[in-house]
Amino acid sequence: MRKRMFLLVAGILTLAIAPAVSAAAAPVRGTYDNGYESFVDPDVCAAAPWGFDVTATQHEYGSFEIWFDGDGNFLRAIVHSNYDAWISANGKTIVERDTWTDFYRTDGSRSAGLTVHIQGPGGIVVRDAGQLIRDAAGNVVSVRGPHEQFSGVSFCPALAR
Repeated sequence: MRKRMFLLVAGILTLAIAPAVSAAAAPVRGTYDNGYESFVDPDVCAAAPWGFDVTATQHEYGSFEIWFDGDGNFLRAIVHSNYDAWISANGKTIVERDTWTDFYRTDGSRSAGLTVHIQGPGGIVVRDAGQLIRDAAGNVVSVRGPHEQFSGVSFCPALAR
């Protein structure tokens, strides 16, 4: 999902460059909505000890603002994202509701908010909240707050038999 979000942001930035050159003083603002997508994921819980497919429906949407200097060069962007998903397997369903903001600059980026919030019948399954700070190459240089999924925790046990 994060790879798709990165590609979405790259696409937004690419599309925004042309109009920004003619109106460099005003930021480019917009929204996006990837609609609802339902699919079977055979990989996320395939590894031992789980070994099962999950069925999911997801919805990604949000807004963005992009700033350029007087010459049309990228200065910064703010992308607010929402991700909702219903994930099922073995007769169980968990719900993911994420909301976070990405701040992009030429020297790196920062993600802040509730980047992963998955709940099941018994309460919170996985939660990532706080900040991830990346350098210009995309390497994580700082982690603030709990980031269970980023650190390798899986939601698969909540869906196990």
